[in-house]
Amino acid sequence: MLETVFDDRTEHQQPDAIGPHPDTLSTFLWNAIIERATDVHLHCTEGGLRVLYRIDGMVHPRIVLPERQGRKLLNQIKTAAGLNAVRSFVPLEGQIHLPHEDHQRDIRVTLTPIQNRESAHLRFLTLATDQWSLPSLGLLEADQNRISETLHTQSGLVLITGGTGSGKTTTMYSLASSMDLSAMTAYSIEDPVEFKLPFAQQIEVDERHGLTMHEGLRTILRMDPDLILIGEIRDQDSAVVAARAALSGKLVLATIHAQDAPGAVDSLHYLGVPSHIIGTALRSVIAQNLLRKLCDCCAQSSPPTQQEQALFSSHGVKIPETLKRPVGCVECNSYGYRGRTGIFEIMTPDPELRQLISRGVHHNELTEFLQEQGMRSVAYDGLTKVAEGVTSTEELQRVCPLTDAASLEPIKHSPDTALQVEPAAAGQ
Repeated sequence: MLETVFDDRTEHQQPDAIGPHPDTLSTFLWNAIIERATDVHLHCTEGGLRVLYRIDGMVHPRIVLPERQGRKLLNQIKTAAGLNAVRSFVPLEGQIHLPHEDHQRDIRVTLTPIQNRESAHLRFLTLATDQWSLPSLGLLEADQNRISETLHTQSGLVLITGGTGSGKTTTMYSLASSMDLSAMTAYSIEDPVEFKLPFAQQIEVDERHGLTMHEGLRTILRMDPDLILIGEIRDQDSAVVAARAALSGKLVLATIHAQDAPGAVDSLHYLGVPSHIIGTALRSVIAQNLLRKLCDCCAQSSPPTQQEQALFSSHGVKIPETLKRPVGCVECNSYGYRGRTGIFEIMTPDPELRQLISRGVHHNELTEFLQEQGMRSVAYDGLTKVAEGVTSTEELQRVCPLTDAASLEPIKHSPDTALQVEPAAAGQ
């Protein structure tokens, strides 16, 4: 498993970029953008303000600013986000709009008191619309076609599931963008609205003024929508309303926390949605996670180890002759990885599966049924990307812990997968 190594020497070096510049905040933000950081964490420590970047899902410590300089930076962030610069005793939230040529970058700011000081988190929200496409997510063409067929029905519940930071929101926006929203009435309820979706009416949850997720959904249903997007189903009221909206002929796209496709069914059940409604309303579940992609400039090839061979064989994936490994170069800032891609498993219920779900079968029974039907698991999809040289075995094991190869049960796979299944491996 890969872990970020914290180097105190690097942390305490005074950077060239954050120093005696006319606009410290602007320089600070653009440094993060240049390094492709999606998040910046500012943690108060005894030595000052600790700066950490999150790049491709991994945290990388940068520097520790002296206390005075750190306080100045926090005050600049507050002012730019429209917040009171005086130290607050309650959490604060705001947004920075950073101009750039013909568009702007939006940065969500959250500050929280830590003892007698403050820590901050900056989330860079701007996402290029050309990334809102099914191919850019890392989906196989066969899976893209299955999803497109599901969306074409324009009714039912489509769930995108995975852990925090697994790219669920991006996938939801990509699914919506694959449809002609200009010819539809599309509404979303999100907490908060992270990206602007063209032609969609986006509502942001504001519980302080009574606009909860549940109330927002009830209001949307009165607007006669064709498409409803739900940022996250997290309570019983929202879950029941979403399921009933899908039953009434609306197409509902929603994210929900679960580790795999069968787990999404469990999550709805635990939130109080009756099993027979789940079985009837559910059209598709997309379970996913994100993997870092190997840097094209420095990755090196070597034969798979015996353990890796056993891992491929146990999952029914053809053992590749060579695998690529991370190295590190100037292009990837010595990380060995640059950019991320998704790994997926897609559950599209057929009549038999709907009956099982409606009966309220246990998670394990549902998983076994899907394996027998040849559903491509997240682990299988990840191993095919390792075999294709997209990522490394170590990276896959970091985000998707794999069971010991010797104890794994063989899984049958459909013939439309990217790699052919070895007959010997499939029969073990």
